Amino acid sequence: MLLNNPERNKVLPIRRLLLALLTVLAVSPVFSQHRFQAANLLFEPRVNYGFLIAHHIEMERFNSHFPAFEFSVSQATYGKKQWESLYNYPVLGLTYYNAWLGNSRELGQAHALFPFISFPLAKDNKHELNFRLGAGLAYLTKKFDRLDNYKYNAIGSHLNAAVSLMAEYRWKPLHHLQLSAGVQLMHFSNGSTKTPNFGLNIPALSAGAAFRLNKENAYIRRRMRPSLTMYEFDGREQIEIKIGTTFAYKEAGDTDGEKFRIYSGFLTAMKSLDYKHKLGLCFDLSWDGSDALLVARSNTEPYNPSELTKPGVAAAYELVLARTSFHFNLGFYMGGKDKSEGMSYYKAGIHYLIHKNLFANLTLKTHFARADYVGIGLGYRFNLGYYLK
Repeated sequence: MLLNNPERNKVLPIRRLLLALLTVLAVSPVFSQHRFQAANLLFEPRVNYGFLIAHHIEMERFNSHFPAFEFSVSQATYGKKQWESLYNYPVLGLTYYNAWLGNSRELGQAHALFPFISFPLAKDNKHELNFRLGAGLAYLTKKFDRLDNYKYNAIGSHLNAAVSLMAEYRWKPLHHLQLSAGVQLMHFSNGSTKTPNFGLNIPALSAGAAFRLNKENAYIRRRMRPSLTMYEFDGREQIEIKIGTTFAYKEAGDTDGEKFRIYSGFLTAMKSLDYKHKLGLCFDLSWDGSDALLVARSNTEPYNPSELTKPGVAAAYELVLARTSFHFNLGFYMGGKDKSEGMSYYKAGIHYLIHKNLFANLTLKTHFARADYVGIGLGYRFNLGYYLK
């Protein structure tokens, strides 16, 4: 009788409808939150057309123009974190890059994968002028070989570092579409871990189209600062002291693959100009195991091995993004037996705060346009307070 009860049969559809409605109400916040978080995703194919810079005579035989292709997945920030609003809401992303390096089979292809950050220099609702900085890894299908590829003396390893610099103009004709054009420089180098290492420099014109799947998030505008995290500048008048070390190894070029260790230490004093920028001085002390070979070429008199140590002093600049910061140093040697590289040097690196005061560093050191080494290390920071009044 229950199965044939007409009143019960009327109630069952109502219960099912209520259950379905409750399910939708329970799940919809999850989906709406998902759409909110995914709304700022951008998918961007890009084409570049450029050439290899013949920065050494041996590279002139490879002069040619060639295209390159990119595909990027990125996310536009909207102020969820304090530093995003301070930098006018930059874009973070990951790019795959591919190019046939000219019309010579000796060069082969370049495959690169690198994360990037694109800083807006000027922007409004329809237009943007940006600077993109990316760094990652590259695989080159061809490299120098004494027997099979001896004319290609720019790169001595398949695995290399990839650095991308780009200035671009971006136009937003629609909510879901962005068109861009710019000038890009790609650089491949192994930091002398394997010689030869002239490196590859590829300037190019660039154009792309970025697509959104959902509507862009509204910006969270700057407001009164909330409680600071342990990584943010608190506005106090103080000098930041950083003490760190860097370790690397490299080849000297004519040593049949022999590796030489490099040990470097630094002491930096930095003054925060605001929440983004720091200026200061850096004292460096480095020892390069390959310097003994370079000194032997021009010096026949005995000397103390400690003379191979190179002290240096550098002007330092730091760009801060919460716990990550970019460092740039221009320095001059104050001593050292080896003078073959000249008296000036340059350092560019990334410091990442593992904890409040402990940081890891990745550093590239160069002499003019030639990479000397890429090293990694650890360091510690502390603050010295001072008062102007």
